[in-house]
Amino acid sequence: MSATHRPTLRVHSIEDLAALIPYLLGFHPHDSLVLVSVEDTTNRIRTAVRLDLPPADAPSADLDMDAVLRRAVAVLDEGVSISAVLAGYGPVGRVEPTVTVAGEALHAAGVAVRTALRVADGRVWCLRCTDPPACPSDGIPFEAATNPAAVAAVYAGLVALPDRDALAATLAPVTGPARQRMIAATVAACGLLADVLDAARTDSVAHHDRDNTGDTGEDPHDDPDAVLDSRLGRALQAAARTYLTQLQARYRDGRPADDEHAATVTVLLDLPSLWEFAARATTGEAWQIQMWSDLARRAEPPFTAPAATLLALCALQAGHGALAAMAVDRALAADPQDRFAQLLHQAIATGIDPATVTALLSPTPGTAR
Repeated sequence: MSATHRPTLRVHSIEDLAALIPYLLGFHPHDSLVLVSVEDTTNRIRTAVRLDLPPADAPSADLDMDAVLRRAVAVLDEGVSISAVLAGYGPVGRVEPTVTVAGEALHAAGVAVRTALRVADGRVWCLRCTDPPACPSDGIPFEAATNPAAVAAVYAGLVALPDRDALAATLAPVTGPARQRMIAATVAACGLLADVLDAARTDSVAHHDRDNTGDTGEDPHDDPDAVLDSRLGRALQAAARTYLTQLQARYRDGRPADDEHAATVTVLLDLPSLWEFAARATTGEAWQIQMWSDLARRAEPPFTAPAATLLALCALQAGHGALAAMAVDRALAADPQDRFAQLLHQAIATGIDPATVTALLSPTPGTAR
């Protein structure tokens, strides 16, 4: 689903909220503190941020609240009045001190805490209860799988994997025979692209020599932009866009690419114009997340970063911050100098929200890689 057509999910109780949070994150949190920021005027959820609980033998005062505060302040800077819900997942001795520290930090940043919860063993406790009879000491039981909010989330296409490791596994590079097939297909795709670029370079030189007789200026052999702006270079870029569009149609229909097509697209994404074309076409729709996840997993290391950054853009537009952060980490591990991955890393750290990502990508081109 696109960021402009995100589902409306209703929360009527703390049980609904406890059941919904895993779908906001993309996985079921454990030993975690989750902050959910909510617009005060519309009651719309803006962001969901997860932190590890401090170890049992560590003071909660050492809790690193930087990530939470950056996201809170980023929303406040947009002129949006927000408040927060804090949900701790784990034993009471670790959750309650952590929630207290987090609440104090948010208050100092000008963010009110609507409510604070603890979730464990299929029960939810309200930590700031104003109606004791409604807050039993043994918590309120809830069934996450059948809760109406969770059912609505599943119907809307949201997923909650068992834990964060399970989410990370969805981006693990393919191995074994699948990797060997991709190596062979990538070598073939690189050879084909090299041949076309050589032909385009020759074409560019011929035009340069014909149109600039006696010119002692810059050698077009050394100008990659001139090569791509040649007749064959422009044809290559147009063909690459057509190839990507055909691949997108396959994934939209639920048909993953074969090795040849997957390898060719990951190699062609090295063309800046194709990456930008793909970036401007990203949405938060499930098929796009599936496509770029698949290509990021299958891409050979030199070609992983472009697919991974496109996955991050899709994940951000869908509101899947954890998946976006993992995708950016994959991109930077493959290419620490990838400029767009660096920018995305900073954007995620400052709490960029789905609507902002969509606005940055349209109608003008985004930042070139």
